[in-house]
Amino acid sequence: MMVNDYEMTISAHRELAPGIWRLELQGDFDYAGALPGTFVEVEMPDEAYQLRRPFAISDCDSERQTLALIYRVVGAGTGLMSQLHEGATLKLLGSLGNGFPFADLVPGQRTLLVGGGTGIPPLLYLSKVLHERGIQADIAVGFLNQESMFATDELQQYGNLAITTNDGSVGIKGFVSAVLDNKWHDNPYDRIYACGPLGLLMSVQNRYPDADNVYLSLESRMACGVGACEGCVVPDKQGELSLRVCVEGPVFNSQEVQLSV
Repeated sequence: MMVNDYEMTISAHRELAPGIWRLELQGDFDYAGALPGTFVEVEMPDEAYQLRRPFAISDCDSERQTLALIYRVVGAGTGLMSQLHEGATLKLLGSLGNGFPFADLVPGQRTLLVGGGTGIPPLLYLSKVLHERGIQADIAVGFLNQESMFATDELQQYGNLAITTNDGSVGIKGFVSAVLDNKWHDNPYDRIYACGPLGLLMSVQNRYPDADNVYLSLESRMACGVGACEGCVVPDKQGELSLRVCVEGPVFNSQEVQLSV
């Protein structure tokens, strides 16, 4: 497996919501392989942190040679990263993993995208690509509250957007599955995509138990990102721990994986 290591320059870095940052990197990169659902492994800006961190690609522009990542500050490593300014450099491996399948879809076909929290960034990129290809998208995204919302203006441009918040401050009150229960429960879809917390993925998998057109992007702490450490293995449908999120995934057909709490 050929994995490329790059050093890229920060061209923009801003906070979208409390603890949620958008990082734009510029420079040489495998832009042809940077498909929606793939990820990069970023070296933290302090050699005390030996393991790289995985981040889904939220956008890329091969003409401008820019790559965008949206991430949440969850610990000391990402806390340090959030303090970096334009002009600083970061090292990263990528692009890695298997992304969302969409190349076989044709203009006019209909898709459903379901996301929550830090599962939204790869769906943002996917919705942009689908829109550019003339493919319709219903997009359901969930947040804790109005303060935690991000990327909704962009998503609104790419499809029919529905928002849920746990406290009801914006959109439908409740989890994002409420959209499927109350708004789009009868809609037929040619392809369904989901990314987010385990509970969200399980709700989508359980809603479409026999469908072969549902794709789930799993979140996992991927220490190496290339399948060597097998620290991100998940069970297949037979219950065998045989699927590496970083190599066979992070996107799986829902019939491939067995999800459980």
